[in-house]
Amino acid sequence: MEAEIIITSNGTIIKIDRAPVGIGYAVDEDRLRKQGEDAFAPDPEGLVLSRDWELYVEGQAVPVYAAPITNGGPLSFASLSFVGDPGSFNLIAKRRGSTDSAVIRPLSLGIEAKLVGQEIHIPVDRPAKIIVEANGNTERPLVITLHAKEEGAADPTDSKVKYYGPGLHKVSSFELQSGESLYIAGGAVLQLYVPEDEAPVVASDWANKPNYVDFITADQAESIRIHGRGIIDMSMLDWHARKAMLLTGCRDVLIEGLTIVGTSHWTVHLSNCVDSSIADLTLIGYRENSDGIDIVNCERIRVTDCFIRTGDDAVAVKAMDAPPAIGGRDIYVSDCTVWNDKVRCFGIAGETRTDISDVIFENCNVVHSTAVWTEEVGSLCIVVGDRGTISNIRFENITIEEERQHAMICLIFKDRWSVDQEPGQILNITFRNIKIPEGTASLFHGSDASHIVDGVHIEGLDIGGKQAEMLENLPFKVNEFVKNLTVS
Repeated sequence: MEAEIIITSNGTIIKIDRAPVGIGYAVDEDRLRKQGEDAFAPDPEGLVLSRDWELYVEGQAVPVYAAPITNGGPLSFASLSFVGDPGSFNLIAKRRGSTDSAVIRPLSLGIEAKLVGQEIHIPVDRPAKIIVEANGNTERPLVITLHAKEEGAADPTDSKVKYYGPGLHKVSSFELQSGESLYIAGGAVLQLYVPEDEAPVVASDWANKPNYVDFITADQAESIRIHGRGIIDMSMLDWHARKAMLLTGCRDVLIEGLTIVGTSHWTVHLSNCVDSSIADLTLIGYRENSDGIDIVNCERIRVTDCFIRTGDDAVAVKAMDAPPAIGGRDIYVSDCTVWNDKVRCFGIAGETRTDISDVIFENCNVVHSTAVWTEEVGSLCIVVGDRGTISNIRFENITIEEERQHAMICLIFKDRWSVDQEPGQILNITFRNIKIPEGTASLFHGSDASHIVDGVHIEGLDIGGKQAEMLENLPFKVNEFVKNLTVS
């Protein structure tokens, strides 16, 4: 179906992409709610429309979909786009059941919802990722992606473009070569499957599951684009069947604008890539190992304006290849929002075989972080499991609205993913202008006298609206292998 163009009463022009024919409501609403509680099973129906929420612009309905999540699901989501310059207008959301109150997250957006009868009026004036919660709880939320004007939409007649227009498409996998693009238009839903005659590339992995070729792959390619405003639905795949993307040794990659749901394995995996950007993604998953964005042995990578709620790490920098490979350098993550159900939100995560340095996480939000099953989970994390040295890492201007385990972590330890026998080091880490809830703990542990955490500088820490000044009064867990931990 063709997109609808809406001119609001303030003159703002909005584009609404229609849901494809073939996407309906869940046959069993209770099953959809419970699906996310199974960290491994595929969703037999795939992407469906939401019965929990409706969304309107100037009286015109915006399609709202539903997807399983680990806790309190399903999650409903919708997207729409500015056509020209951003301008102010009202979104009107309605939920099934009575609505007594509503809050818009992240709170740093400063958006105040107004309840008019049973309608939630949401004033917006710029591109944003918005989370609507009703009646003071986090169950069955609505996520709204308001895209900026789309630049550089692909030409469907270009031989270098793999183009998917509006509609429902059954797809398996393909490889991009240098100069090629994958374009998924708004209103397009790609449902992934594994053909019966496709042979696995790994017959049985560590979880005893077959791995098939990943959905989008590129190897040693340059100037490739993976973009659009459409949806990739991986929820009907078996656990570990495919990653959404695996790009190895690539240069000048742009991944932009897409929504990816139900990932069966890692979602966006960059390995040994350089000079590449990831922007404006909405990633929703519930299965174990459904990492959001993994930046592995990469250099000069930019990640901006993404919403991530998956069943594993959200944005993680890793070094899985041993020297002489580059571990990770000059990586910048900004303006992203994470809702963490399972592991970590932002940081260096576990696999650290080679040195990682000069990484910045800035202007980000953690709306909820609820994992408590182990100590190395939380919001802003440096977790070193191998011999690499992690240095010159900065977390700045980050708001944590809820954290049930650790707000900040610098930890050297061994787990099941560790390869090297010798531990690593953590040096010169800065946490600047971090806002955390009152009473939230942080963890700083070195491994031994030769493998330490040295030089953690915490500046302008806000705890429950008050500036922290004395290290002795903070709920920090610090062992004897931490040196030069300062609070100012």
